[in-house]
Amino acid sequence: MLTRARSTLVPVVVLGLALVAAGCGADDKKADRDESASPSPTSTTTSPAPYLEVAEGVELTEPGTALALGQEAVVAFELRQDVTAALAVTVERIERTSFRESFQGWRIDDVTAARTPHFVRLKVTNVGEGDLGGLLLDDVIWADDGTKLEAPVYYDAKQLPVCAGGPLPKAFASGATAALCQVYFIADGHRLAAVTFHPPADLAAITWTGAFSKVQPPARNPKKKAVKQQ
Repeated sequence: MLTRARSTLVPVVVLGLALVAAGCGADDKKADRDESASPSPTSTTTSPAPYLEVAEGVELTEPGTALALGQEAVVAFELRQDVTAALAVTVERIERTSFRESFQGWRIDDVTAARTPHFVRLKVTNVGEGDLGGLLLDDVIWADDGTKLEAPVYYDAKQLPVCAGGPLPKAFASGATAALCQVYFIADGHRLAAVTFHPPADLAAITWTGAFSKVQPPARNPKKKAVKQQ
């Protein structure tokens, strides 16, 4: 007949395991205390050097930054050797239009008629030190259609009241702000994918993207009231 034997080793083994576990826990806590007591190395992050020298206090937007319409980027570009301009640029609206809607009465050749006109409305502020009066921003802000970059075209208020552009005002010192409208003609079969600024040295472009808007009608000049003669 088989007898039941009560093993007295089981509690000892369990106790031994408990002691080992307790010892491990103590070692873990000690390791945690040692780890928390020893100061962790602090990572010092340094801002990348600007791609062009700008005035003190001007912080350029990092190349490759993707922005939404209405957001501002601070950019710099060379006017000539050793002379740099800095602008805060906000692309406020992209308006997709047509020649029938916005260029009535114009003579359009067949090549141009195959393109789609877009109006890009900007706000620019001079954040540099020099006066940028009369400067034409024809190689600063571009339109990317996915395969190539399109340069802007400018028309004055008499030529195209709905999108009047042109050079900056004659006096445009540091702190001055102007609203501009630039026209881009996007080739048939392509789409304006982004408005872009390209820093020098083939650095990644700063881009603005967003939904197209309807054409904003030109602001009407308030009628002057006649002054009564006494």
